[in-house]
Amino acid sequence: QNETSDITSKSIFLIDSFCDMRGGILAALVIPSRSFLLSPRKSLGLTFGLTSAEASVGRRTLGSVCNMVTDSPFGTWTSPITSKAITAGSVGIGSLHIDPSSGDLLWIEGRPQEGGRYVICKYDPDARISSERGAVDVSPKESNVRTRVHEYGGGAVTFGGKGSKEIYYSEFATQRLMKLVQDSPDGSEPTPVTPDGNRFRFADGVWEPSTLRLMMVREDHLEPHPKDVVNQIVAVSVDGSESMEVLATGNDFYAAPRPSPDGTKLAYITWNHPNMPWDATELRVTQLADAGAFTDETDKHDLIAGEDGDTSIIQPLWHPQTSDLYYISDQSGYWNIYRNGTSASILPLNFDFGGRAPGWQLGQQGYGFLPDGKIYATYTKDGETKLIVASVADSDGPATNIEEYGTEHGLPPQFGGIVPSASGDTLYFIGGSSSIPTSVYSWSLSQCGPAIQLASSSSLKFSDNVISVPRQVEFPTTDSEGKAKTAFGYYYPPQNKAYQCTMEKAPPLLVKAHGGPTACTSTSFNPAIQFWTSRGFAVLDVDYGGSTGYGREYRRRLRNR
Repeated sequence: QNETSDITSKSIFLIDSFCDMRGGILAALVIPSRSFLLSPRKSLGLTFGLTSAEASVGRRTLGSVCNMVTDSPFGTWTSPITSKAITAGSVGIGSLHIDPSSGDLLWIEGRPQEGGRYVICKYDPDARISSERGAVDVSPKESNVRTRVHEYGGGAVTFGGKGSKEIYYSEFATQRLMKLVQDSPDGSEPTPVTPDGNRFRFADGVWEPSTLRLMMVREDHLEPHPKDVVNQIVAVSVDGSESMEVLATGNDFYAAPRPSPDGTKLAYITWNHPNMPWDATELRVTQLADAGAFTDETDKHDLIAGEDGDTSIIQPLWHPQTSDLYYISDQSGYWNIYRNGTSASILPLNFDFGGRAPGWQLGQQGYGFLPDGKIYATYTKDGETKLIVASVADSDGPATNIEEYGTEHGLPPQFGGIVPSASGDTLYFIGGSSSIPTSVYSWSLSQCGPAIQLASSSSLKFSDNVISVPRQVEFPTTDSEGKAKTAFGYYYPPQNKAYQCTMEKAPPLLVKAHGGPTACTSTSFNPAIQFWTSRGFAVLDVDYGGSTGYGREYRRRLRNR
């Protein structure tokens, strides 16, 4: 692929294969001996290389019977991490929600063993019948909670107002919006609130209490050819009339419709082909209160940010108390958080906010507000997620009383998707580490103790003796014009305490590249990587030029290529 010229030097050759956890084959690379640097720019003191097969010799057993260590060539070690083990019993967990009526914690599970069905689950470990994750299914067993808006989906679930027990979700088979009443006394089934016929798709909804409607992104597939599909923002009535009002139309794509706290304004993100949301977008606001002045034409709505046509604006959000409008922009060279009306970021950092893959799916939100009005946000620094909590009481200046939290405060190395409890003290999130599968955690902001693992995506558990802990590295590369650049990745050394290798200078190295063109890799437990490192291979998981998390210039290295 074109990306390889930016992630590797000319000394890399495609000669091997790399298995993912479903047994598929991914491209891999073996690299002759070279040095990498520990970011930021500290030498690892390691050299990676490939030794020829002819150099391999037989195994030797060293040590006592009680603590046997076998001396064996790299790549020949025996491991308990088998392909069968890593494909058994895992589920995907994501999209955490707090039910506004009950305060219950809910999430969506993707279940490969059920044909890839997506299920709304509620955390209830004391329930008479609950899963090994301490959860009970909320959506019916026939339902598949998934939207196809923008094809990548996201934002398939929306909750009704406070005091309501209603959940609205997209049904994958029909793409209709369904209303599910939790704990219905008559056990009623979900009912559709949008028309039948597979014409419309819905996502990224928000409940608007003053009109009792859902503000959503809608795709109209009346004309099925991709170039003829129409994206709009609509207000969906949930009274059974199946009526919808168009609020914004005229551009190719829309995302993140967010009504103001008083319901008089609607902020949203929009962009046109060939741009992607990480390239150039606009933040616009339309007035909803003045019926006489209302228009659904996007180019007549107030342009708040993105007027230069070359800035990525994402994730707008109104402050629930001050009604100030916040958003993320990369105008400084990094995705930083801004408040409408101020030219400078409220949290100016040379790091990206917004999550690991902003713009790829709908419903993403890399920051939010606590009940006391403080802002919380996450970013990644040297391979670890950091949480920031700060005061934004001053509507004209930067954030103040900034507190930063990380692993030293009990948080896992990587986490995101935060949702606060009603009190704001307990934060729930998705997180993990190199040895712990993706899990749901709770963490007390006031106590800063170890995060509590509530549910895990996998029952896999292997000894730390065979778990490789990655280190962030950086290495020299060149761009398309031959100019010297730096790229980044995570190096996993061979790890299996039952073995050592004294007969070869360095292990064979498998190079893995994440999907793109943006996004970034994760250091959370990856059995497909540990499968190889526990057998004596090294793995380099590359954040090639084009990846998210290193600023706009780095992310744009694949632009027009």
